[in-house]
Amino acid sequence: MVSSNSGVEGGSGYSFQRCCVVFLLFEGYETINLENYFICLEHHEDFLFAFLDENRHLNKIDTYQAKKSRDDWRTDSDLCEIIGKMTAVGKELLKDPHEKSNDYKHTLNFLTNRNILLTSKQEKGVKQDKVKVQVSNRRKKYADLTGKIKENIEPRICQSILEITQLENVHFQYIDFAQSYQSWQRELKGLSIEHFGQEVNDHEAVISTLMRLLEDAEQTYNNDNKVLLSDSSKRVTKEKINETFNMFTESKKSFDFWRQYSEQISSELNLKLPIRRRAKELLENCFDYFKDIQQIEYRKIYKFVETRTDIDEKHTNEADCIVDLYHCYQKEFQPRLESYMVSFAVIAAYVETRGMYA
Repeated sequence: MVSSNSGVEGGSGYSFQRCCVVFLLFEGYETINLENYFICLEHHEDFLFAFLDENRHLNKIDTYQAKKSRDDWRTDSDLCEIIGKMTAVGKELLKDPHEKSNDYKHTLNFLTNRNILLTSKQEKGVKQDKVKVQVSNRRKKYADLTGKIKENIEPRICQSILEITQLENVHFQYIDFAQSYQSWQRELKGLSIEHFGQEVNDHEAVISTLMRLLEDAEQTYNNDNKVLLSDSSKRVTKEKINETFNMFTESKKSFDFWRQYSEQISSELNLKLPIRRRAKELLENCFDYFKDIQQIEYRKIYKFVETRTDIDEKHTNEADCIVDLYHCYQKEFQPRLESYMVSFAVIAAYVETRGMYA
């Protein structure tokens, strides 16, 4: 029996799977984000998207066996073995004790960046049935294959793992990805640009942050070597993903704000040139710290700025308001943070809590 943590122990060899997750997330974001969902990696399957109903019961799961390949896939023992393992995953999903809705369903997807040629047996004088999953025909249900193609697949599957009733949930899916990691990065950056446009400064950072979130979940060991969908430590949730996206959009707003008012704020708060040159980095760090429960001082600054809207009433200029908030916080709390760090935390919190440049 293969350990449920064996994939985790494979480590960095799963970058293709993470890239596929990000690709699918961006490609279907408008639809996916309408629902409550979470993503798991190395949990039942390479990765899965799980969707919850209003009672937080599982309503739908889409699992993915993601394989990159130098060559196109054929109807051979390698592909049939994968199909068999996918049907076993379907059985395990049904056995998983996480509560499911009355209309629960799941799909079992084989995802690859190469063409998939599904064929019937070659018979002399008989035209061979063929289906090609490729860039112009990206998805095909097993159930929609001809009987002859199925007859060429099912006997090749090891009968000890085949769950015949799960074949109807199997899908073959093509993903339009190149072969190299560098190409994946470029393509994913392009998707981020399409999604966010000018709302974020650093699209490469968006992708690398998502990758880190997914890797953290992937590298988390299954508790007691058991695969359970209720294990929250293996999840990347909708809330976490949206929080990450919001962090980048708010960071862009705060940097735009800084550029507009940097001269006045720097002069009044005595921010020296070396610090001013690090403004983008410092502002981005603040948004990370606001979400980190261990960063007590930053969270305190955020709460102070959020609640002290009375200071807004005293000013007609945004920079004057920032300066006043800074001095009030310093006077009331006498923080241990460096003064310039308090300055940028006040700016970041102000922009986020006041909805600046929304």
